[in-house]
Amino acid sequence: MRFIILIILIVLVSPKGMFAQSLFESSGTAEENNTLPFQLSGYTRGVAYLGEYSTPPSSEIKSTYGEAALRINAFSGDRGRLFTDLRFRSGYEYNEWINDFQVREAYADLYLGNFELRAGQAIIAWGRTDVVNPTNNLTPQDYFVRSPEPDDMRLGNFLFRGRYSITPQLRFEAVWVPMYKYSTYRFDLFEMPDYINFSESSFPEAAINNGSIAAKIDFLFNGFDGSLSWFNGYDPMPGIHPGEIPGSPSEEMIIEMYSRAFRQQTLGLDLSLGLGSFGVRGEAAFRNPTPEYRDQVFTPKSDLRYVLETERSFGDFNMMLMYMGHYVVDFTEIPILGGMPEIDPLQLQDPAILAMLGPMMEQEVAGFNQIIFDQTKEISHTIGLRPSLAMFHGVSKIEVYGMYNISTEEWGLFPRLTWDVNDNLKLSVGGQYFEGGVNTRHDLIAPVFNNGYFELRYSF
Repeated sequence: MRFIILIILIVLVSPKGMFAQSLFESSGTAEENNTLPFQLSGYTRGVAYLGEYSTPPSSEIKSTYGEAALRINAFSGDRGRLFTDLRFRSGYEYNEWINDFQVREAYADLYLGNFELRAGQAIIAWGRTDVVNPTNNLTPQDYFVRSPEPDDMRLGNFLFRGRYSITPQLRFEAVWVPMYKYSTYRFDLFEMPDYINFSESSFPEAAINNGSIAAKIDFLFNGFDGSLSWFNGYDPMPGIHPGEIPGSPSEEMIIEMYSRAFRQQTLGLDLSLGLGSFGVRGEAAFRNPTPEYRDQVFTPKSDLRYVLETERSFGDFNMMLMYMGHYVVDFTEIPILGGMPEIDPLQLQDPAILAMLGPMMEQEVAGFNQIIFDQTKEISHTIGLRPSLAMFHGVSKIEVYGMYNISTEEWGLFPRLTWDVNDNLKLSVGGQYFEGGVNTRHDLIAPVFNNGYFELRYSF
């Protein structure tokens, strides 16, 4: 019903010519332009993903869906703005049919001279690098969304943000997130023994002392941008904690797994500058879990993550090179990593084996969390390369992003070809492929994400 109302709204307003003006243009009042004081934009698209599972080897449609998006940008003179981003998706995802309506963003901005205030459901994306953002701890993500656009992974959060421009070159920003919202990570899609069951988890309730706060100082100069940031709150990415272990051979052999959030602090910095014909971007962030969570099985170790990117264009050809490093403080290598063992119920008749089950499972889960948080090595190094070529006067573009983790020997390849059929219609064809050794993250996600895709999008 909500989708029908959304479509009716588009039909009613589209003849009035509001789509001609960009959302970011400001050319007088609504009365002067003879238009309504709001503008609409959005898209409709059809997407299909085709992949192959390794066991048994067979090609199949992994996902096919249609999606409509409507963005409403309303102005109240030069003092305020309202923004809403609505999404409706219907189709087939992860072996089930879906009809999903989402208010991705819905917030209000207030402008008072040098001060800006935002309140509502919003996406706050900190960081200046393209592929990985270690300083971005405010925005949860849906890591398992199937979309050719990486930005679609980001999820809105209810928050309050204040910005104050101290000078044209210096700006202070503070954010308060009163309610925890976790990233979507479909642990249930991984291949696990039958006795493992991922259950619904309870997360920190909405309370002042359970909220997250963050602050940032931006330095904005000609040819150089940078910032220093601080975050204190629950990490958007939770870990996994095992439930109760069967206490006797007579109990059913089922072990529940729960997502658990941990609180942490992060100090970060980022920069963007030009060095001759090269563009350079970088980020670094030190994450430190708070003492009450530091020794929990679902909490990662303190770590330092850093990224450096450089980019240069040669006419229609562009090349981006990335390096990412990761250092884990107080690293402890766990000999058994993430491979939940098959257990013969008859073995549990032996009290000695049953007594060992709890410690063994905790060690397995600790190894699984190390994989999820990329902490299987004390120091890891990853390189990435993204060449792209604009063709036919910019009407078509081909790009390939490839990455290789030198330390864990995981790699991934992501080709994409786009064609702007006209000003509104775009066709995209691409794919993604992950490869990694046993007990690596790429090995876990490859059966889910190794696929090719096709997208036809109409934007207005």
